[in-house]
Amino acid sequence: MVYNMLMDNIINLSLEYQYLVTFSLVLLLPKILLRLRIPSGITALALGCLFANIFGWFEFDQMILTLARLGITSLFLFAGLEIDLEDLKKNIAPLSKYLVQSLLIIIVAAIGIYYALQLSFQISLIISIAIFTPSAGFILNSLRHYDLTEEEIFWVKLKAISKEIAAILVLFVALQLDDLPGLFKAKGIFLILLFLLPHVFKMYLRFIAPYAPKSEVSFLVIMAFLAGVLTKKLGTHYLVGAFATGVIAGQFNHFISSEHSKRIESSLVTFYSIFVPFYFFSAGLIITKDFFTVEGLLYGVALCVIFLPIRIYSVILSIKFFIKDFWQDRMKISISIAPNLIFGLVIIGILKQRFEIDPAILSGLVVYTLISSILPALYFQKLPPEDYDITRVR
Repeated sequence: MVYNMLMDNIINLSLEYQYLVTFSLVLLLPKILLRLRIPSGITALALGCLFANIFGWFEFDQMILTLARLGITSLFLFAGLEIDLEDLKKNIAPLSKYLVQSLLIIIVAAIGIYYALQLSFQISLIISIAIFTPSAGFILNSLRHYDLTEEEIFWVKLKAISKEIAAILVLFVALQLDDLPGLFKAKGIFLILLFLLPHVFKMYLRFIAPYAPKSEVSFLVIMAFLAGVLTKKLGTHYLVGAFATGVIAGQFNHFISSEHSKRIESSLVTFYSIFVPFYFFSAGLIITKDFFTVEGLLYGVALCVIFLPIRIYSVILSIKFFIKDFWQDRMKISISIAPNLIFGLVIIGILKQRFEIDPAILSGLVVYTLISSILPALYFQKLPPEDYDITRVR
């Protein structure tokens, strides 16, 4: 009786108190549980799942959705800014071979899923992208916590970013396969966007930035959000426009190599670290009770048994044939590229909203995504933050 009364009181909390409880937990609890080697994104995801299924909070809540969109666009904006085209050009030979290998694996896996699950090839290709694409933003945010050398971090970063670029381009096409005229229209509008963005940045740097100091992060976030909304309207996803905005912004020295760049990077990291947990929380809200089935768990285990070894050993083979100098670091690099939490959740959301798919399959993808994303935390010895001073607590 007491339990039922308590639950009724929690469920019937006013929206104001629901936000208060949610914001406190989403912003603090993931950081606290990092001590237990639980990635913060997984904690926020679990909170969303808990609130949706136990309390019934925030179904179609526009504030949570807006915060989530700010989180995903700012994260992919940062991922785009992190791309160094010079590094990509210098290592074009090994990276191009690696990407060809990766795309072939995605296509072969899509064909296998097509026959095994009797889904359309479009859906099978989207699922294959979810399985094989590392989440560069999530990976880059975690690398400094693990026992990796600068050279290992360099190759993990290059491989994750290059593969994510390729996957975003494939996803852009895959989401339009059932509407080829729409694909060409979307491609044309996207190319116009890519043409206009550099001119917008030039105008900002010439006419606004000198007279509005420290406005760069606000401008970048707004541009990424607007580009994300546009690409969403074109039938793809927010991440496509946000990522493109980051890549283009990264070609301007003001944002990446000027006296202001460190401040811009630090402010942007602070911004997305606040809002990204709301993306994971929002993703957890779509994990409804029909996901919790034995069949879904079996799908997830099967995906892990089949595809995780393929992902790990495909990276090992690419190191053996394309970058032999790092053969001794092969397992470190391959495990570091395993997480696909953000990209996986993005595609799970797309599949649930746009296609009629057995919830057990989506549940299996959730299980696979969680296991692949927690692998580095289990494999590596976690390092304490370099700038943490224990004397500050005295």
